[in-house]
Parts: sequence; C-alpha cells; structure tokens
Amino acid sequence: MTQPPRRGPGLPLVLALVLVLAAAGFLVWAGIGWLSAGADVDRARQDLAAAKARLTGPGDAGAVATKNARDEARKAGQDAVVVMNTVDYRDADAALGRWADVTTGSLHDEVVSSHDQSVQAIENAKSVTKAKAIVAAVQAVDDRAGTATVLVALQVDVELGGAAPTTKYLRIRGTLRHTDQGWKLDGLGQVPVGQ
Repeated sequence: MTQPPRRGPGLPLVLALVLVLAAAGFLVWAGIGWLSAGADVDRARQDLAAAKARLTGPGDAGAVATKNARDEARKAGQDAVVVMNTVDYRDADAALGRWADVTTGSLHDEVVSSHDQSVQAIENAKSVTKAKAIVAAVQAVDDRAGTATVLVALQVDVELGGAAPTTKYLRIRGTLRHTDQGWKLDGLGQVPVGQ
C-alpha cells in the first residue's frame, strides 16, 4: 500500500499562525504607541505652556502697559483741564495753587511766575468759572517717552463781575508728560472749530 503523500500543515493551521503573528505585531505596535503617548502628552503640555508664555509675555505686557498709560493719561488730562478752567475770585490763590499742582514744565513755570498777577486779574474781574468735562479722549500716547495728548470737550459756566452766568463749550487739547507724581499738563490750548 502506498501511503498518501504527506502534506504540510493544513491550511487552517497556516491561517491561524498568520493571524496569531498579525495580532502579535499589532499588539507590539499598539504597545509602543501607548508607551510613547505619555511622552507626547508631556511634550504637548510643554508646547502649550510655551505658547501661553508667548501670548502673555513681554509683547502682551507692553500692550497692557500702553493701555494702562492711555487710561491714566486720559483721566489725568481730563481732570487737569477741568482744574485749569475752574476758578473763583473769592479763592483765586488756592485755584492757582491747584493749577500749579496739575502742571509741569514751561506751563508750570508760567503758572508759578505769573501767580500774583493772575490772582490780581481774577479778583479785579470778579471771575467765576466752573468747568465740567463732557468727554475726553487720548489723541496720542507714548508710554516709553512718557508723553500724551488729550482732547477734552468742556462745558464752562462763566460769571464775570456779577453779571448773569453764560455757558461756553470749549474743545481743549492738552499735552501731558509723565512725572514722578503721575501725568501732568505741560501744554494747553483751545482746538479751533473745524479741526
């Protein structure tokens, strides 16, 4: 009798072996991916922290500083312009003292040097002016140079020599300089209509 020819492992056994090897390969690949994912998460956290630092870093701090300088200059400029347009002849000396307090540079020098003559002129005219800011805006600010320009719209009630009060509306441009005591006016002028 002849023996049937010997066959190799059967087809089902080969398929099973291929599937086992494929599954083992997949498990090795998935295991390596899973182990390296921890490093990717750490790297992603580091990248996120670096991006956050760039967003809130010196550039952003500079923008915040400029915004703060703009806000401070607007408030100080508005207040100073109101002070410079408010006087009462019964208390002229104190009013001019307030003018000196809110000014710097050549404007301050002018207020101080003409103090006595200004008090005399205000008292002689019996001047009473009360200014109120309607709106104020910063036209320009350079926080590095410590300079700013503000525009202030004022309502000024004026009474001269006991006459009936009149109301004036003024547009004032003030230039400011940042000093050790904060923002101070160093220039003041009326903005003509049409500008």
